Amino acid sequence: MFEFSYPWVFVLLVLPFIVTKLPWVYKANRSALRISFKDDIDALNSSKSSVSGISRASTFQKILLAMVYVLVITALAKPLYIGEPLSKEISQREVLVSIDLSGSMATKDFKDKNGTAIDRLEAVKMVLENFFQARQGEKIGLILFGNAAFVQAPFTQDLNALEHLLSELHIGMAGPQTALGDSIGLAVKMFQDSNVTDRMLIVMSDGDDTGSKIPPLTAAKLAAKHQVSIFPIAIGDPQNAGEHPIDTDTLKEIAQITGGKFYYAWNSEELSDIYKQIDNLKPKEVKVITHRPKSELFRYPLLATLLLLLAYGFLLFVQSTRSKT
Repeated sequence: MFEFSYPWVFVLLVLPFIVTKLPWVYKANRSALRISFKDDIDALNSSKSSVSGISRASTFQKILLAMVYVLVITALAKPLYIGEPLSKEISQREVLVSIDLSGSMATKDFKDKNGTAIDRLEAVKMVLENFFQARQGEKIGLILFGNAAFVQAPFTQDLNALEHLLSELHIGMAGPQTALGDSIGLAVKMFQDSNVTDRMLIVMSDGDDTGSKIPPLTAAKLAAKHQVSIFPIAIGDPQNAGEHPIDTDTLKEIAQITGGKFYYAWNSEELSDIYKQIDNLKPKEVKVITHRPKSELFRYPLLATLLLLLAYGFLLFVQSTRSKT
């Protein structure tokens, strides 16, 4: 699709026709030669039409001048080529995943696809890889917590980088305790600079809070105030709860306060199904931006003008060379 930024410039095309119709009078003060037979010369010239200026140009020169004028006017009108609309999807959801790295995550009560026993963290990694791949176009962040909570990855759409960071996680790297409340508080802080409408925090833990400076329920109320929905996932077999069993009552209350939902993952299949359920509960909202690329074409009529003038100049040069020979 073509269009002109300044189509009104084409009004100037009628300017040459207006100029030729005006009663221009050319006067010049210059020396004259007085001759005695002037009357005879005037009588001879009276039978011939007087021509001057552009009227003496050949038909070829007039056509060339008209073409140059039209091309310059076209360039001044600033022609544009407008391409097909381009759409970009911008997700209105940001997801934070908070992972417990306390010592109890080393319990091997999960199995992989081959039936081999794996620890809880390996099961989490395995499921999160598929979860991240399904989040194309969304911003994902990663929080780890043990003795304290820290950001492993800020919000990003680089899913390959997230998978790499996920593969480097190991049990105990954040300390042996479980700072669940601090991880929620850190997530709220990360969401404060966000302008999306859908804020989701997935908390994965296999124990109760043992080292937070902020009580989990207090952090949950703060999250609700900032419109952050929390989806706690209790990981592992309750028969292998260890020294600090999972505080399911607190996790359920956190979900209720923030408008989320509590899940209990007994094995790898259930953990995978939980992520599918979460995706169905909170479908992402997508904002589509349509853009039509524009290419300026004024350089092409100017280039054509330059080539015409150069060709005409070369033609005059050839003619003058031949006339001399």
